[in-house]
Amino acid sequence: MAVTFSIPKINKTQDKWYVHFRYNKKQFRFRFNLNEIENLEEKSMQFDVLRELLYEKLTKGWNPNIKEIPETGTNYTIATALDFAIEKKRPNIAKKTASGYEGTIKFVKKAVKALRLNDLPITEVKRVHIKTIMEKAQEQRKWTNNAYNKHLNQLKAVLSELIQYDIIESNPAHNIKNLRVEESIAHIPATDDQMKLIKKELLHNHYNFYIYILIIYNLGIRPTEILSIKLSMIDMYNDLIVLPPNITKGRKRYRTLPITSQLKQFLESLNFDSLPKDYYLFGSFRQQGKGNVGASVDFIPAPTQLKRDTATKRWEKIVKIGLGINVTMYSMKKYGANKKAEAGISIDAIQGTFGHSKKETTLIYLTKQNEINRKEIMDKSPEL
Repeated sequence: MAVTFSIPKINKTQDKWYVHFRYNKKQFRFRFNLNEIENLEEKSMQFDVLRELLYEKLTKGWNPNIKEIPETGTNYTIATALDFAIEKKRPNIAKKTASGYEGTIKFVKKAVKALRLNDLPITEVKRVHIKTIMEKAQEQRKWTNNAYNKHLNQLKAVLSELIQYDIIESNPAHNIKNLRVEESIAHIPATDDQMKLIKKELLHNHYNFYIYILIIYNLGIRPTEILSIKLSMIDMYNDLIVLPPNITKGRKRYRTLPITSQLKQFLESLNFDSLPKDYYLFGSFRQQGKGNVGASVDFIPAPTQLKRDTATKRWEKIVKIGLGINVTMYSMKKYGANKKAEAGISIDAIQGTFGHSKKETTLIYLTKQNEINRKEIMDKSPEL
């Protein structure tokens, strides 16, 4: 059957503009995030670029029913390239993550506009452009260094998506260093004395929640990931927890975590061998509209997944309010990392367990590494 398609046109009859055409009598619409452009002249120009790009692709045999394969980035400006990237990234990331990326792109595009770089092709963007854009965005938004780093890292992730579609050959934001950030008091780990009090309280009065915290301490995985662990992911025979890609942040492969001897002892005490494998390791028997249909406690092997803020609220009630110790639950990851390093475990081993792709990320959690290095030099330096 002969392929027929109409010439792409821009529809401006409503607030949400779009480019539309018919391919073998089926209508297609494309808009990306171009409706966010406030300046009508700029918005119209970007939609013209999109319309021309789609028409060029159609004439070269592109079938929108199969897969959208973009041409090289010669026709993409910074703004249109970023819009394209976020559209491609959105289906594979959580809604909250997508919202964060979209916020970053919005701020970056405003900085691009202020610097009059609107017409700069994405293929000509260099590292100096990205640094200048980020500095302008920081000036406009009055970002702290911490906020700057967050948006820079999110921009890097979005730009990397363009490499997958051959729009750019390399990421111009790579190798741009984060700005120096002084550690927030809220994320400083508990002292050893404070940890003794926390452990005593959790172990004696909140046993299952203690095991939940123990996993953060031992394995350094995110609270959301812990709450997503099902019994089917736990291999007690081989002392492994295997996390599938759909519950791990930014990973496309299964992540294998070791069950330490201490953690194994506590997991065995939960006696979940005979329970259904689709139960969550830390769940509840609550059902929407019915309340508890089983045991009236949570953080137990059960069919209903707990919400992320359930753990946070539990920690705040027990530790921050009950014990008066002002440390965050996630600071247990830093506490665990420091204790591993003090015990002589290598940074590479900690990095592997925590699932970090870069050693620099692991070092963020090793707040005592300089002290450990200094002590090692003092104790082990040979005499002349």
